[in-house]
Formats: sequence, C-alpha cells, structure tokens
Amino acid sequence: MQSYQVERKKGVFRLSSPLFGRGLCIRLFALPMVVFTFGVAVSSVFAFRNIELESERAAHERVAMLWQAVAGSPKSASVAQPKGTLPFTFRHVAQKSTDPESQADAYETQLIASFTTSVTLPRIDGTVSRNGEPCYVIAAPVRRGNVVEGLEALYVPIGDTKARTMAALWTSFKLLGLMICLGEAILVFLTYMLVAVPLRRLLAISQALRRGEWGARFTLNSRDEPAALARSFQDTTQWLREQIVKEEKLRAMFQQFVPASVAAKALGKNPETVLAGTRHAVTVMIINIRNFRMLVDNLPPEQTVSALNEYFSEINRVIVANKGVVSKYLGDTVMAMFGMPVPHKDHALHAVSAALAIPRALADLYVNMEDKHGWELGVGIGIASGEPIVGHFGSSEHMEYSVLGDVVLHAHRMEDLTKSVPEEDTILISEETYRKVMSEIHVYDLGEKQTADGHTVHPYVVQGFRSEARSSLAA
Repeated sequence: MQSYQVERKKGVFRLSSPLFGRGLCIRLFALPMVVFTFGVAVSSVFAFRNIELESERAAHERVAMLWQAVAGSPKSASVAQPKGTLPFTFRHVAQKSTDPESQADAYETQLIASFTTSVTLPRIDGTVSRNGEPCYVIAAPVRRGNVVEGLEALYVPIGDTKARTMAALWTSFKLLGLMICLGEAILVFLTYMLVAVPLRRLLAISQALRRGEWGARFTLNSRDEPAALARSFQDTTQWLREQIVKEEKLRAMFQQFVPASVAAKALGKNPETVLAGTRHAVTVMIINIRNFRMLVDNLPPEQTVSALNEYFSEINRVIVANKGVVSKYLGDTVMAMFGMPVPHKDHALHAVSAALAIPRALADLYVNMEDKHGWELGVGIGIASGEPIVGHFGSSEHMEYSVLGDVVLHAHRMEDLTKSVPEEDTILISEETYRKVMSEIHVYDLGEKQTADGHTVHPYVVQGFRSEARSSLAA
C-alpha cells in the first residue's frame, strides 16, 4: 500500500509521493498508446503494400508506354532513352545467332520456346531477375510466317522504384511517429498539470483536514472541472465543519436536560434558536406519587432512592415514547412538557396518552410495594395547555430546559385537585386541554372547583379514549 506524506510550504499543502500523478498519467495513456501504436503499425503494413502495388502498377504503365516507343526498332538502329522514362535495356535476340549480343540467354530461350509453342501469343509480360536486379520485362516474337526466328525484349529495372517507395513510406512513418510522441507528451503534460496536480493538492488538503487543520484551503485560478471540484470540496468541508460545531453545541446543551432521542431530532436546528427563549404552545404535565411519605418514613434511604429511580425511569420512558420531555424532578413530583423542543400540533393528545399509559407502566412497582409492605401507591396527574415561555434556565454549570408561565401553575392546580378524587390513579386536565382532545377522549366533568390558592378552575377527569370505549361496547 502506497504511503503519502503531506508537506506545507509557504502556506501551500503538497503531497510528497513520487508516483502520485505520474501513475495517473501512465494509467490514462499507457494502454491507449500501445493500442494506437499497434494500430499504426498494422495500418502502415497495409499502406506499404497498397503503395507498393500502386507504384508497381504505375511502373508497369510507364514500361508499357516505353515498349510502344521502342518496339519494332531495327537491330542496327540506336534506341535512344526517351525523356522522363525509366532506364531500360532493349534487346534483339535471334535463334542460333553467332553474334554474342544477339544470342539468347536461358530466360530468353524459354520465351522463344513459349512463342514457338503458342503461335498466337502476341507478347509476354513478366518480372525477372537480371544481373541480380529485379526487372520488368516485355517480350514479343519475331516471326517469319509461322516460324519464330527470335524476339524483341525490353528490360526495365524496378529495384529503385521499390527502394524509393520504402524510403518514402519510412519517412512518413517517422514523421507520424514523431507527431504521435509529441502529441502524447503534450497530453501527458496537460493531464499532469490540469488533473494530477490539482488532485494531489486536493488529497493533501483532505489529509490536513483529517489531522484537524480546518483552515487548510487552496485556490485554483482555472475555471475547469478540477477547479470546480476543489471549490465544491472546500465549500462542503466548511459546511460540514459548521454542522459539526452546531451539533456538538446542541448535543452538549441537550444532554444536560433532554432525552437522547428528543435531542437527536432537535439537532437540525440552529443552536441559538433552541437556546433562546420563545413563546410556544405546549402542554405541561405534573405527576405526583401518592403516599410518598410512607416510602420516606419506612424504607431505608438506599431502598427509597432505588424505588424512586425505578418510578422515575418508568415515567420517563412513557413520556419520551409519547414525544414528551421530562423537565424537572422535584422529590416525589415529575414535571414534563409536550410540544417542544420538537414542535407538534397534537401535544395535548400526546400528554393525555402518556398520562393514561403511566399507571399501566407502574403496575409492577405497585404490586411489588403492596406485596412487600402492604402499601397502595398511586399517582395524581395534572395536565394544562397554554403558551408559556420555553427556554433554558440556569447557569453554565447546570441548566434546565423548562417552561415559565401560568400554564405551569395551572397544571399544579390540576394535580392538587386529584387528591380530592377517591381513586388511586387520577388524571385531571384543564378546560383548554380538554378543548384540544375532546373528540378523542372520554371524560367526567367535575364542574368548577376552587383551588387552595383561591382560583376557580374547571377540571375534567380523564377516563379513557373514546375509541377504546366504542371497542368495549362493540365487544
């Protein structure tokens, strides 16, 4: 596995890896270069063959024109080299000639034999090696009647033609190869400068950010895709950093007084918004243990604390499950609220749902206390709705997320009135709360009541959900 080292020189982060960037260029161009070179080689072979055939065809045409110019020349005449033609040798050959210049060689003897055999054959075209050099030959018989007395032969060397063709092709191939290498070099250089170098710097910045250097940044003057990627990377990093700071601040705050599930839902908010006090519609619940004095007077301190913790744990679980927040523990009393810090319009119904679930959640604790000590415990629950001030209260060492307003006093009044109802578990709700949930729950109207502090209130005893009552009647 390749290791990278990030260096910072003059405020610029650089990645010190000898192969980084170069390896990218090699991977980008090595295989295309091999394929392209192979394609050029194969194309060159076919091109050479086509050029060679075309050169031979052109040479044959020129030889045919030359033959028309020299054929039939008398033996004694001097055959001059026509202007612009290939060098040639024109021979008059006679059978059984005593003149050395007119005597037929082996190849010419075969030609004479061919003409003798085929009396209608006008001429023979072909290629032959003469004096170690390839030549194109045209031969025609000299006849007297049906007797072949000799032949005329035109020999044109074609070795120079092939050599010139090969030289021209090789020169073209070298020029093409030079252009390919130059183009590849330019592409590699541009890829390295425009892609590899920005990527190296981007990786160096990511390594610096990983070490916690959140101020690490770099700029590219170009407006191409790597520059856009760099800007997006840095913007995203900055945004993530802001989100992390925001979440850390919120988490540190909420862990002091808010359940983890509720805190997680509120982490998407601006911390200043959550910390600032606001007026908001909420429902406040006050829960009090009946016969709490018996616990304190008859149980050892450790058992009292254990029983209260079990009691608080069950109540907290029910409240959180119904989207509420436990705000305070006051001895034998618990204060909770619904509707903040995560607002929801059904906060009153959630509070009533939690209140109805609490006695069921405490059933095991009731049975345990009755079996061990013979005590009949219960809870009195008061619920009120309103728009108090919601925020955090306290010092930097300890804060509470709570509410401040008449709705808290109203909930306490409801809870205090539960003591006048002869039931173990009693839930009283205020008139405003009842208006919000009247279509969902079944209540008993207590009418107007006078509280201990002289206020007149109108409480309702919660007896259950209307849907449960309809199900019971249907059964």
